[in-house]
Amino acid sequence: MTVHTPRLRNSSGAELNLRSQILFQDPTRTRTKDLITAAGSWHKTYVHESSHWARYHGSTVGVLLSLLRRSRDQLAAYTISHMSRQETVAFHEGRSSGLPFISFNRYPQHTRGELRYNELDWLNLYYAYYVLLDPEGLAASDLAAWDMQAAFENSLDDTWRQSGGVEMIERPDDTSVSVTGPMQLVHTSEGPLTTRTLFECAAVIDELFQFEGTFMRLTDPTLRELLLEEMQGEYGIPWRLANALAGRELGGSVVLALIDFALNPVVPGLTTHNPSVDWRELYPAYRFVAAAKTMADWKSDLEAKPPSHEATVHFHHTLAERSGLHMGRVVSRLSGLSTLREAATLPMHLADRTPAVSFICASRLFDLREEDVCALSHYGVNFLGEQAARFADPYRDMWWLFPVFQVSWGEYRWPERHVNLDQATDLLLGAAVASAYDDILHGTGPLTFEHLPRALFEDRGEVAALDKVLKDSTGLDLGWGRA
Repeated sequence: MTVHTPRLRNSSGAELNLRSQILFQDPTRTRTKDLITAAGSWHKTYVHESSHWARYHGSTVGVLLSLLRRSRDQLAAYTISHMSRQETVAFHEGRSSGLPFISFNRYPQHTRGELRYNELDWLNLYYAYYVLLDPEGLAASDLAAWDMQAAFENSLDDTWRQSGGVEMIERPDDTSVSVTGPMQLVHTSEGPLTTRTLFECAAVIDELFQFEGTFMRLTDPTLRELLLEEMQGEYGIPWRLANALAGRELGGSVVLALIDFALNPVVPGLTTHNPSVDWRELYPAYRFVAAAKTMADWKSDLEAKPPSHEATVHFHHTLAERSGLHMGRVVSRLSGLSTLREAATLPMHLADRTPAVSFICASRLFDLREEDVCALSHYGVNFLGEQAARFADPYRDMWWLFPVFQVSWGEYRWPERHVNLDQATDLLLGAAVASAYDDILHGTGPLTFEHLPRALFEDRGEVAALDKVLKDSTGLDLGWGRA
């Protein structure tokens, strides 16, 4: 049994892997001999995946997903480190028989001691994460049988308790989170509308924006035609749905602003002190539908003018008034760190290193949101006009607006100005170990590594060293070098 790997991907094969927070993008493999078209193909793909990074870390739903994931990993690390000898033996026996240690289908498997509570909490955190991002990460039977309201209330409560006073505001001891209203997913005639498809739709529109620039207009017209064809599939569901609900064709700029509104929900402990939240306020897919419906009898300035900070802020305010929903704004300080080097060198558990990088970037992205919301809501315009010059060397001034760690041709890459080889290695080890927890508790068979640099696993010595770090961290006789 393998565990679902969450990812945001481009049709060319590039992806931002959310399990490790690494961007995978090989140099363009276009067959054309036209260097401008080849460079343009690489550029639009990079814009697509970079927009995922900026929107994910610069939105309240992205921060919530990061917090849910960290809480799950921290609980996994704690559970594994406190397993009794008897439980460890049962773990290895079950795994060799193809039975995961924690499973929706076998719950409750552990009925004694602290483990029974950890099992339920971990399953709730896993369930809430995937429902929020993409329910396809759950088996249909798990999705239907599990108590969605209990999963979200307990997970939001646990995450607030764990992050209170740090990434989230202080949580009173007598506060319990409640999620009100009918908790339903959003289905369309073409398939489900999910947070993932909202991210993907926005990224393709960002790619299309590039063809308003002089450089991309010089490329082979096929590049743009391929994007328009891609928009006819799953990634175009949000745009087509918005058009249907508005009763007219909405421009890409309007759809991007609708998506940005949807991706910034109200989150107890993160954007509000109120421990109660309506599902309509929390779930991005519902927020998108409600926002799009308001366009049926209202026309925004964004439909006639290029996007601007003032126009987009006004658009969001109007959406809030007309839909009855609110635009979530982070009210806490997301990170006390300011550099990647601190995230790599300060003492912390391996499960915390990747989130530490995410929250550093998120903190800066939310500051940017207050100054220039279009840098996030309309990410593609960053590469057009006079402002594009600031991205000639992004790692000097705006490294946090782009995926920090990348893999090209299987090789791991990092911003050398901000971390050295040893520090980059420590951050990679953190990503590897933390991302292995899902495989350990919820999977069987060999640990997966498609979310990590391929070259790392082509050297037996490096695999052995990585296996040792995992064993030292978990105490379990597991590794990438063996089943």
